[in-house]
Amino acid sequence: MVQKKKSETDLALEILKERMEAMYYADLLREIARRMGKEADPETMTSIYTRLNLDHRLVHQGDGYWYFDPNRIRREG
Repeated sequence: MVQKKKSETDLALEILKERMEAMYYADLLREIARRMGKEADPETMTSIYTRLNLDHRLVHQGDGYWYFDPNRIRREG
């Protein structure tokens, strides 16, 4: 069975669930890049940041902090 590669937002959710607290965006972006095996260069960081902004499950708390809101997940059925 082929294992599906995790997206940037899936990794963000995984990291935030592990920590169980809000995380400063730059630290979160660097950790996502690290887990993806990428350099934390400006181009990579910008791409990851854009993808996080588009995901409704992640919430910008203010002052640069992001958290995961399980209440924003749409349940099927």
